[in-house]
Amino acid sequence: MKRISVLFLLLGLFTMANAQVFKGSFLNDEYKIQMELNLYNDSISVPGIDDEKCYGYLRGNTNGTWVILKVISVEPEKAVFRASCDNGSDAQNVELTVGEGGKLVMRQLKDAFIKTIAGKKYAKLPKTVEFHK
Repeated sequence: MKRISVLFLLLGLFTMANAQVFKGSFLNDEYKIQMELNLYNDSISVPGIDDEKCYGYLRGNTNGTWVILKVISVEPEKAVFRASCDNGSDAQNVELTVGEGGKLVMRQLKDAFIKTIAGKKYAKLPKTVEFHK
């Protein structure tokens, strides 16, 4: 009986730990991009932008800060959201999926691209980019 109780306890803890996969700080070392996320609640403040709360942001070696204003869907291993550049000139639908080792794989869904800074020029960020905690 004790073994069954322990098994259910461990299963519950495992489920709770995985339930918040789209929440936290994530990095991409190659492109030097930071992503702050809480796709479950609009509770994140963006540094340098009004006191409004949002679902997260991407910043770093990009063309501005990309603010996550709308969550379209959240499933256990996949989420889709709408991000907009802080100056309002670009917007993009983005899909996140859970990859190997808990990494998040970001895929841009539309023809607009988040741009990265390469040397002294803007370059398109690849359609798919991996982030780690």
